[in-house]
Amino acid sequence: MASMKLSFTFILLLSGLVGLGEIGGTGAACPARCVQAAYLTCDNYPSKQIGGCDCQCAPKDGKNCRLHFLTTGRTFNCPAQ
Repeated sequence: MASMKLSFTFILLLSGLVGLGEIGGTGAACPARCVQAAYLTCDNYPSKQIGGCDCQCAPKDGKNCRLHFLTTGRTFNCPAQ
């Protein structure tokens, strides 16, 4: 009985994580953990800071996306997808 509850809990947690990835709106494969605080901006998403610390987190239809690191203030131009 305990293992069945544990399995059910694991399935709920996993489906929640998948759902959160889809709710994010980008649909991109994004690492779950970030070492540095960062965000993305893209020309076709004006005034929007997209969460993520890797260019993989940029929207698939993003144009001229840039990765901004909060701790260093540096900016990295993401390659076109």
